[in-house]
Amino acid sequence: MMDSNLILYLPFDDPDGSTAYDHSMSRADGTLSDGASFSKKAKIGKSLSSNGSGICRTEKVIPFSSNFTLCTYVMPTDSMLGWLLNLDGVDNYLEQWMAVTPGEWCFLAFVRNGSVFEVYKNTTRMFRQSFSGTPKGLSINDTYLSGCYALVDDVKLYNVAKTPLEIMTMQKSTDVEYYIDGRNFKEFGVYVTASSGIIGRLERKEGLEVDWDNYHGKVVDKKRPRYKERTITLECMIEASSRSAFVEWVNLFMAQFDKEDNVRLKVEYDGPSKPLVYEVYMQDEADVEKTWGTYNNELMVGTFQLRLIECEPVKRVLRHIGGAGSKATITVTSSKLLNVYWGDGTHTYNVKGSDTVVEHVYENAGEYEIIISGVIEDIEKFSTNAIVLWEILK
Repeated sequence: MMDSNLILYLPFDDPDGSTAYDHSMSRADGTLSDGASFSKKAKIGKSLSSNGSGICRTEKVIPFSSNFTLCTYVMPTDSMLGWLLNLDGVDNYLEQWMAVTPGEWCFLAFVRNGSVFEVYKNTTRMFRQSFSGTPKGLSINDTYLSGCYALVDDVKLYNVAKTPLEIMTMQKSTDVEYYIDGRNFKEFGVYVTASSGIIGRLERKEGLEVDWDNYHGKVVDKKRPRYKERTITLECMIEASSRSAFVEWVNLFMAQFDKEDNVRLKVEYDGPSKPLVYEVYMQDEADVEKTWGTYNNELMVGTFQLRLIECEPVKRVLRHIGGAGSKATITVTSSKLLNVYWGDGTHTYNVKGSDTVVEHVYENAGEYEIIISGVIEDIEKFSTNAIVLWEILK
Protein backbone atom coordinates (compact mmCIF):
# COMPACT_ATOMS: atom_id res chain seq x y z
CA MET A 1 0.00 0.00 0.00
CA MET A 2 1.29 3.42 -0.94
CA ASP A 3 2.26 5.75 1.92
CA SER A 4 -0.25 8.64 1.84
CA ASN A 5 2.48 11.00 3.10
CA LEU A 6 4.80 10.22 0.19
CA ILE A 7 4.62 13.30 -2.07
CA LEU A 8 7.58 12.63 -4.38
CA TYR A 9 9.29 9.38 -5.32
CA LEU A 10 11.95 9.33 -8.03
CA PRO A 11 13.56 5.87 -8.38
CA PHE A 12 15.30 6.92 -11.66
CA ASP A 13 14.67 3.50 -13.23
CA ASP A 14 12.98 4.86 -16.32
CA PRO A 15 13.61 3.72 -19.91
CA ASP A 16 13.25 7.25 -21.32
CA GLY A 17 16.50 9.18 -21.06
CA SER A 18 14.84 12.55 -20.51
CA THR A 19 12.03 11.87 -18.00
CA ALA A 20 12.28 10.70 -14.39
CA TYR A 21 8.85 9.37 -13.45
CA ASP A 22 7.39 10.30 -10.06
CA HIS A 23 5.92 7.16 -8.48
CA SER A 24 3.90 9.07 -5.86
CA MET A 25 0.32 10.29 -6.09
CA SER A 26 1.69 13.73 -7.05
CA ARG A 27 2.93 12.47 -10.45
CA ALA A 28 5.35 15.40 -10.55
CA ASP A 29 7.66 13.80 -13.12
CA GLY A 30 11.17 15.20 -13.37
CA THR A 31 12.82 16.43 -16.58
CA LEU A 32 16.53 15.85 -17.18
CA SER A 33 18.57 18.60 -18.83
CA ASP A 34 22.03 20.13 -19.14
CA GLY A 35 23.81 16.79 -19.38
CA ALA A 36 22.03 14.85 -16.64
CA SER A 37 21.51 11.17 -17.45
CA PHE A 38 20.62 7.81 -15.97
CA SER A 39 23.49 5.63 -14.82
CA LYS A 40 23.58 1.84 -14.59
CA LYS A 41 25.61 2.21 -11.40
CA ALA A 42 22.73 2.16 -8.96
CA LYS A 43 21.58 1.11 -5.54
CA ILE A 44 18.37 -0.10 -7.16
CA GLY A 45 17.90 -0.33 -10.94
CA LYS A 46 19.35 2.91 -12.32
CA SER A 47 20.48 6.16 -10.70
CA LEU A 48 20.73 9.85 -11.61
CA SER A 49 24.04 11.30 -12.72
CA SER A 50 24.30 15.07 -13.02
CA ASN A 51 27.65 14.70 -14.83
CA GLY A 52 28.84 17.89 -13.18
CA SER A 53 26.17 20.45 -14.03
CA GLY A 54 23.11 18.46 -15.11
CA ILE A 55 19.65 19.04 -13.65
CA CYS A 56 16.60 16.96 -12.88
CA ARG A 57 13.76 19.45 -12.40
CA THR A 58 10.37 18.65 -10.86
CA GLU A 59 7.45 20.89 -9.96
CA LYS A 60 7.21 19.35 -6.49
CA VAL A 61 9.15 21.31 -3.86
CA ILE A 62 10.18 20.46 -0.32
CA PRO A 63 7.47 21.76 2.07
CA PHE A 64 9.94 23.88 4.06
CA SER A 65 7.17 25.66 6.01
CA SER A 66 6.13 22.43 7.74
CA ASN A 67 7.57 19.07 8.76
CA PHE A 68 9.19 16.94 6.07
CA THR A 69 11.49 13.99 5.49
CA LEU A 70 13.78 13.74 2.47
CA CYS A 71 15.78 10.55 2.00
CA THR A 72 17.99 9.24 -0.78
CA TYR A 73 20.97 7.06 -1.60
CA VAL A 74 24.15 8.81 -2.71
CA MET A 75 27.34 7.37 -4.24
CA PRO A 76 30.17 9.89 -3.77
CA THR A 77 33.28 10.04 -5.93
CA ASP A 78 35.54 11.46 -3.22
CA SER A 79 35.92 10.99 0.54
CA MET A 80 33.79 13.90 1.76
CA LEU A 81 30.10 14.66 1.32
CA GLY A 82 28.36 17.73 2.66
CA TRP A 83 24.88 19.17 3.08
CA LEU A 84 23.60 22.69 3.71
CA LEU A 85 20.21 23.85 4.98
CA ASN A 86 19.73 27.50 4.07
CA LEU A 87 17.53 29.59 6.40
CA ASP A 88 16.09 33.07 5.97
CA GLY A 89 18.27 35.98 7.03
CA VAL A 90 21.97 36.70 6.56
CA ASP A 91 24.51 33.97 7.36
CA ASN A 92 21.75 31.81 8.80
CA TYR A 93 22.28 28.20 7.80
CA LEU A 94 23.13 24.71 9.07
CA GLU A 95 25.97 22.76 7.46
CA GLN A 96 27.92 19.55 7.93
CA TRP A 97 30.60 17.61 6.08
CA MET A 98 30.83 13.85 6.55
CA ALA A 99 33.49 11.27 5.77
CA VAL A 100 32.27 8.76 3.19
CA THR A 101 33.74 5.95 1.13
CA PRO A 102 34.17 6.80 -2.57
CA GLY A 103 32.26 4.43 -4.85
CA GLU A 104 29.99 3.06 -2.09
CA TRP A 105 26.34 3.89 -1.60
CA CYS A 106 25.29 5.65 1.59
CA PHE A 107 21.77 6.40 2.76
CA LEU A 108 20.96 9.97 3.80
CA ALA A 109 17.78 11.20 5.49
CA PHE A 110 16.94 14.82 6.37
CA VAL A 111 14.11 15.38 8.84
CA ARG A 112 12.47 18.59 10.00
CA ASN A 113 10.36 18.11 13.12
CA GLY A 114 9.15 21.49 14.33
CA SER A 115 12.22 23.61 15.01
CA VAL A 116 14.58 20.61 15.09
CA PHE A 117 16.58 19.42 12.09
CA GLU A 118 18.09 15.91 12.02
CA VAL A 119 20.37 14.16 9.54
CA TYR A 120 20.90 10.40 9.31
CA LYS A 121 23.71 8.65 7.48
CA ASN A 122 22.92 4.96 7.04
CA THR A 123 21.74 3.83 10.49
CA THR A 124 23.41 6.63 12.48
CA ARG A 125 22.01 10.03 13.38
CA MET A 126 24.86 12.37 12.43
CA PHE A 127 23.27 15.72 13.31
CA ARG A 128 20.52 17.13 15.51
CA GLN A 129 20.06 20.84 16.18
CA SER A 130 17.34 23.40 16.77
CA PHE A 131 17.12 26.27 14.30
CA SER A 132 15.43 29.62 14.02
CA GLY A 133 13.87 31.07 10.93
CA THR A 134 12.32 29.31 7.95
CA PRO A 135 14.26 26.86 5.75
CA LYS A 136 14.69 28.11 2.19
CA GLY A 137 16.75 25.42 0.50
CA LEU A 138 18.58 22.15 1.04
CA SER A 139 21.56 20.89 -0.93
CA ILE A 140 23.84 17.84 -0.93
CA ASN A 141 27.34 18.62 -2.14
CA ASP A 142 30.63 16.98 -2.97
CA THR A 143 33.99 18.76 -2.94
CA TYR A 144 34.22 19.51 -6.66
CA LEU A 145 33.95 23.23 -7.33
CA SER A 146 33.07 22.73 -11.00
CA GLY A 147 29.92 20.72 -10.28
CA CYS A 148 28.57 17.63 -8.54
CA TYR A 149 29.68 14.18 -9.67
CA ALA A 150 28.01 12.02 -7.01
CA LEU A 151 25.24 9.65 -8.12
CA VAL A 152 21.78 9.89 -6.57
CA ASP A 153 19.19 7.13 -6.35
CA ASP A 154 15.73 6.43 -4.92
CA VAL A 155 14.74 9.94 -3.81
CA LYS A 156 11.70 10.00 -1.51
CA LEU A 157 10.01 13.08 -0.03
CA TYR A 158 7.39 12.90 2.73
CA ASN A 159 5.26 15.70 4.15
CA VAL A 160 5.74 14.42 7.72
CA ALA A 161 8.67 13.93 10.08
CA LYS A 162 9.49 10.23 10.01
CA THR A 163 10.53 8.60 13.29
CA PRO A 164 14.02 7.11 13.82
CA LEU A 165 12.49 3.62 13.61
CA GLU A 166 10.86 4.45 10.28
CA ILE A 167 14.17 5.83 9.01
CA MET A 168 15.88 2.58 9.94
CA THR A 169 13.14 0.50 8.33
CA MET A 170 13.57 2.31 5.01
CA GLN A 171 17.07 0.85 4.73
CA LYS A 172 16.27 -2.76 5.52
CA SER A 173 16.90 -5.37 2.86
CA THR A 174 13.56 -6.90 1.94
CA ASP A 175 12.61 -10.37 0.80
CA VAL A 176 11.42 -11.02 -2.71
CA GLU A 177 7.69 -10.39 -2.34
CA TYR A 178 5.01 -12.30 -4.27
CA TYR A 179 1.48 -10.97 -4.76
CA ILE A 180 -1.66 -12.55 -6.19
CA ASP A 181 -4.24 -9.98 -7.30
CA GLY A 182 -2.64 -7.42 -5.00
CA ARG A 183 -2.48 -9.63 -1.90
CA ASN A 184 0.89 -10.70 -0.54
CA PHE A 185 1.38 -14.48 -0.37
CA LYS A 186 2.43 -13.97 3.27
CA GLU A 187 -1.10 -12.85 4.15
CA PHE A 188 -2.04 -16.53 3.69
CA GLY A 189 1.03 -17.84 5.55
CA VAL A 190 2.63 -18.78 2.22
CA TYR A 191 6.35 -18.30 1.52
CA VAL A 192 8.09 -18.92 -1.81
CA THR A 193 11.31 -20.88 -1.29
CA ALA A 194 12.35 -21.24 -4.94
CA SER A 195 11.10 -20.26 -8.38
CA SER A 196 11.69 -20.96 -12.05
CA GLY A 197 10.37 -19.32 -15.20
CA ILE A 198 10.14 -15.86 -13.63
CA ILE A 199 12.90 -14.57 -15.89
CA GLY A 200 14.87 -16.14 -18.68
CA ARG A 201 14.55 -16.81 -22.37
CA LEU A 202 11.21 -18.00 -23.71
CA GLU A 203 11.03 -20.99 -26.04
CA ARG A 204 10.63 -19.98 -29.68
CA LYS A 205 7.79 -21.25 -31.77
CA GLU A 206 8.83 -23.40 -34.69
CA GLY A 207 9.36 -21.40 -37.85
CA LEU A 208 8.78 -22.52 -41.40
CA GLU A 209 11.14 -25.37 -42.32
CA VAL A 210 12.18 -26.69 -45.73
CA ASP A 211 14.15 -29.91 -46.11
CA TRP A 212 15.63 -30.02 -49.63
CA ASP A 213 16.56 -33.56 -50.57
CA ASN A 214 19.59 -32.43 -52.58
CA TYR A 215 21.11 -30.24 -49.81
CA HIS A 216 22.66 -30.84 -46.43
CA GLY A 217 20.61 -30.08 -43.34
CA LYS A 218 17.49 -27.95 -43.59
CA VAL A 219 16.41 -24.35 -44.14
CA VAL A 220 14.61 -22.64 -41.25
CA ASP A 221 12.94 -19.23 -41.31
CA LYS A 222 14.57 -17.40 -38.39
CA LYS A 223 13.18 -13.94 -39.11
CA ARG A 224 10.79 -12.24 -36.68
CA PRO A 225 10.82 -14.87 -33.92
CA ARG A 226 7.65 -15.64 -32.00
CA TYR A 227 7.54 -17.28 -28.59
CA LYS A 228 5.54 -19.90 -26.75
CA GLU A 229 3.72 -19.36 -23.48
CA ARG A 230 5.63 -18.86 -20.23
CA THR A 231 5.52 -21.48 -17.47
CA ILE A 232 6.23 -20.26 -13.94
CA THR A 233 6.89 -22.74 -11.14
CA LEU A 234 6.86 -21.62 -7.51
CA GLU A 235 8.02 -23.88 -4.70
CA CYS A 236 5.98 -22.82 -1.68
CA MET A 237 5.74 -23.42 2.05
CA ILE A 238 2.63 -22.71 4.10
CA GLU A 239 2.41 -22.57 7.87
CA ALA A 240 -0.45 -22.17 10.32
CA SER A 241 -0.90 -22.24 14.09
CA SER A 242 -3.12 -25.34 14.19
CA ARG A 243 -4.59 -28.16 12.09
CA SER A 244 -7.88 -26.37 11.58
CA ALA A 245 -6.14 -23.09 10.71
CA PHE A 246 -3.90 -24.97 8.28
CA VAL A 247 -6.86 -26.37 6.34
CA GLU A 248 -8.52 -22.96 6.32
CA TRP A 249 -5.43 -21.14 5.04
CA VAL A 250 -4.75 -23.73 2.33
CA ASN A 251 -8.32 -23.49 1.03
CA LEU A 252 -8.30 -19.69 1.18
CA PHE A 253 -5.02 -19.40 -0.73
CA MET A 254 -5.93 -21.95 -3.39
CA ALA A 255 -9.26 -20.21 -3.94
CA GLN A 256 -7.35 -17.19 -5.28
CA PHE A 257 -6.66 -19.21 -8.45
CA ASP A 258 -10.28 -20.33 -9.01
CA LYS A 259 -11.40 -17.15 -10.74
CA GLU A 260 -13.02 -17.21 -14.16
CA ASP A 261 -10.32 -15.15 -15.87
CA ASN A 262 -6.59 -14.62 -15.33
CA VAL A 263 -5.09 -13.69 -12.00
CA ARG A 264 -2.32 -11.12 -11.61
CA LEU A 265 1.02 -12.36 -10.28
CA LYS A 266 3.44 -9.63 -9.20
CA VAL A 267 7.01 -10.16 -8.03
CA GLU A 268 8.87 -7.37 -6.24
CA TYR A 269 12.49 -8.48 -6.39
CA ASP A 270 14.21 -5.19 -5.50
CA GLY A 271 11.58 -2.94 -3.98
CA PRO A 272 8.28 -1.77 -5.46
CA SER A 273 9.50 0.62 -8.15
CA LYS A 274 9.92 -1.87 -11.03
CA PRO A 275 8.18 -5.21 -10.38
CA LEU A 276 7.72 -8.19 -12.67
CA VAL A 277 4.05 -8.72 -13.50
CA TYR A 278 2.21 -11.56 -15.22
CA GLU A 279 -1.38 -12.41 -16.22
CA VAL A 280 -1.55 -16.12 -15.37
CA TYR A 281 -3.85 -19.04 -14.67
CA MET A 282 -3.30 -22.36 -12.90
CA GLN A 283 -4.20 -25.55 -14.76
CA ASP A 284 -2.56 -28.26 -12.67
CA GLU A 285 -3.37 -29.49 -9.18
CA ALA A 286 -1.34 -28.27 -6.21
CA ASP A 287 -1.02 -31.11 -3.71
CA VAL A 288 0.11 -29.99 -0.26
CA GLU A 289 2.55 -32.35 1.45
CA LYS A 290 2.14 -32.16 5.22
CA THR A 291 2.29 -34.07 8.46
CA TRP A 292 -0.65 -33.52 10.77
CA GLY A 293 0.27 -32.01 14.10
CA THR A 294 -0.15 -34.18 17.20
CA TYR A 295 -2.46 -31.61 18.73
CA ASN A 296 -4.84 -29.16 17.11
CA ASN A 297 -2.96 -26.15 18.54
CA GLU A 298 0.44 -27.27 17.25
CA LEU A 299 2.25 -25.39 14.47
CA MET A 300 1.73 -27.07 11.11
CA VAL A 301 3.85 -26.66 8.00
CA GLY A 302 3.22 -27.95 4.49
CA THR A 303 4.92 -27.63 1.10
CA PHE A 304 3.46 -27.49 -2.40
CA GLN A 305 4.26 -26.45 -5.94
CA LEU A 306 2.38 -23.89 -8.02
CA ARG A 307 2.60 -24.20 -11.79
CA LEU A 308 1.28 -21.07 -13.50
CA ILE A 309 0.84 -20.39 -17.21
CA GLU A 310 1.18 -16.97 -18.86
CA CYS A 311 -0.43 -17.28 -22.30
CA GLU A 312 0.71 -13.85 -23.53
CA PRO A 313 4.31 -13.59 -22.34
CA VAL A 314 5.58 -10.64 -24.43
CA LYS A 315 4.36 -7.34 -23.04
CA ARG A 316 4.86 -3.68 -22.25
CA VAL A 317 4.25 -2.72 -18.62
CA LEU A 318 2.96 0.65 -17.41
CA ARG A 319 2.00 2.02 -14.01
CA HIS A 320 -0.99 4.26 -13.30
CA ILE A 321 -1.10 6.21 -10.04
CA GLY A 322 -4.15 8.32 -9.22
CA GLY A 323 -7.19 9.01 -7.12
CA ALA A 324 -10.71 7.63 -7.46
CA GLY A 325 -12.03 8.46 -10.93
CA SER A 326 -8.59 9.00 -12.42
CA LYS A 327 -8.05 7.96 -16.03
CA ALA A 328 -5.28 6.08 -17.79
CA THR A 329 -4.93 6.87 -21.49
CA ILE A 330 -2.99 4.98 -24.16
CA THR A 331 -2.60 6.01 -27.80
CA VAL A 332 -1.13 3.35 -30.05
CA THR A 333 -0.51 2.61 -33.71
CA SER A 334 -0.24 -1.11 -34.43
CA SER A 335 -1.25 -3.42 -37.24
CA LYS A 336 -1.24 -6.37 -34.83
CA LEU A 337 -3.90 -6.99 -32.19
CA LEU A 338 -2.98 -5.99 -28.64
CA ASN A 339 -4.63 -6.80 -25.32
CA VAL A 340 -4.63 -4.35 -22.41
CA TYR A 341 -4.96 -5.57 -18.82
CA TRP A 342 -5.63 -2.54 -16.63
CA GLY A 343 -4.47 -4.02 -13.31
CA ASP A 344 -7.84 -3.82 -11.55
CA GLY A 345 -9.21 -7.05 -13.03
CA THR A 346 -10.58 -5.44 -16.20
CA HIS A 347 -9.24 -5.62 -19.74
CA THR A 348 -9.62 -4.30 -23.28
CA TYR A 349 -9.05 -6.85 -26.02
CA ASN A 350 -8.12 -6.58 -29.71
CA VAL A 351 -6.69 -3.08 -29.83
CA LYS A 352 -5.23 -2.13 -33.22
CA GLY A 353 -5.24 0.64 -35.81
CA SER A 354 -3.69 4.05 -36.39
CA ASP A 355 -3.54 6.42 -33.41
CA THR A 356 -6.10 4.29 -31.59
CA VAL A 357 -6.99 5.69 -28.16
CA VAL A 358 -7.97 3.40 -25.30
CA GLU A 359 -8.91 4.79 -21.89
CA HIS A 360 -9.79 3.37 -18.52
CA VAL A 361 -11.27 5.04 -15.44
CA TYR A 362 -10.30 3.58 -12.05
CA GLU A 363 -13.04 3.42 -9.43
CA ASN A 364 -10.60 3.40 -6.51
CA ALA A 365 -7.50 5.41 -5.75
CA GLY A 366 -4.23 3.53 -5.89
CA GLU A 367 -1.35 2.21 -7.92
CA TYR A 368 -2.01 -0.15 -10.83
CA GLU A 369 0.32 -1.99 -13.21
CA ILE A 370 -1.02 -2.07 -16.77
CA ILE A 371 0.02 -4.90 -19.11
CA ILE A 372 -0.12 -4.47 -22.89
CA SER A 373 0.46 -7.87 -24.48
CA GLY A 374 0.95 -8.89 -28.09
CA VAL A 375 3.59 -8.36 -30.74
CA ILE A 376 5.12 -5.42 -28.91
CA GLU A 377 8.00 -5.27 -31.38
CA ASP A 378 5.58 -4.17 -34.13
CA ILE A 379 4.12 -1.17 -32.30
CA GLU A 380 4.78 1.80 -34.58
CA LYS A 381 3.73 4.70 -32.32
CA PHE A 382 2.94 4.80 -28.63
CA SER A 383 2.12 7.42 -26.00
CA THR A 384 0.51 7.33 -22.57
CA ASN A 385 -0.11 9.42 -19.46
CA ALA A 386 1.02 6.44 -17.35
CA ILE A 387 4.54 5.60 -16.19
CA VAL A 388 6.45 3.23 -18.50
CA LEU A 389 8.01 0.52 -16.33
CA TRP A 390 9.13 -1.86 -19.06
CA GLU A 391 9.31 -1.04 -22.77
CA ILE A 392 9.28 -4.79 -23.42
CA LEU A 393 9.24 -7.65 -20.93
CA LYS A 394 9.39 -11.26 -22.02
